[in-house]
Amino acid sequence: MAPGGAMGGYTRSDRAGQGRHRAKAPLGPRLRRATVVLVASMGAMLGLSAAGVAEPPAAAVDQRFLVDVRERGHVVAVGTDEELLVSAARKLCKRRDTQTYEKRRTATLNSDELEAVQRSFGGDSQAFIKLATRSYC
Repeated sequence: MAPGGAMGGYTRSDRAGQGRHRAKAPLGPRLRRATVVLVASMGAMLGLSAAGVAEPPAAAVDQRFLVDVRERGHVVAVGTDEELLVSAARKLCKRRDTQTYEKRRTATLNSDELEAVQRSFGGDSQAFIKLATRSYC
């Protein structure tokens, strides 16, 4: 038999750390790798769940608002009055959410929008405010 036996002169010190039975990597890099994988998988889960809860298109929200207005017995003329009511409702929510004077001022309703609200809601401006905040805010 050859010196060293069937392993061909293999001694433990010759190949320490090689092959199938090498020592585990230090704990620090393994923890960093596990943290990166965890954060990436959570980000992917949040991204996928947010995609399923995305807001409906603006046109769909506008139509739903107009349907709600009509269901409550208010008359809205097709065309310009619809556009003015939707614009007024959107501005109402922008005005509510903004903090600075200039931003609130730009969200102020113009005379055409006020007239459209008056034509559709009469003296019940609170009903318009409730519907607008429920639909857009």
